[in-house]
Amino acid sequence: MEKIQKVSVTAFIHGNGKALVVRRSADDDFLPGYYELPGGKVDFAEDPRVALKRELEEELGLKNCEVLAPYDLFSYVSADGNKQTVDIQFIVKAEDGAAIRLSAEHDDYRWIGREEIDNFRFSAEMKNAIAKGFDILTGLE
Repeated sequence: MEKIQKVSVTAFIHGNGKALVVRRSADDDFLPGYYELPGGKVDFAEDPRVALKRELEEELGLKNCEVLAPYDLFSYVSADGNKQTVDIQFIVKAEDGAAIRLSAEHDDYRWIGREEIDNFRFSAEMKNAIAKGFDILTGLE
């Protein structure tokens, strides 16, 4: 069976000391009902920053956001061992008061503080990425 490698990007969007997280739809094939940072797949030959802006517009309706800098990454292999995903996390600044319009991929969003991370269902990798995002944000303030 062919081995597949995928690159994805996610956004640590922050405002007022909180981060935006979204919940995967209940009918999703992968981690249904889990919360995550918004983002998605990088298409072949696409710049990761461009991919992230595209994904944020598709998933959240955000058109004017600034992708600042990558701050971390993680990698995992599918349960069947045939697909590796490398995910790059970026600090992103969105316009104040930007309206969120979720696509069908997600059914909820929340602005959470660092102290709320354990109150939501995240994968271990995503929980770690969010905590690191808060660490970076603290250094920027």
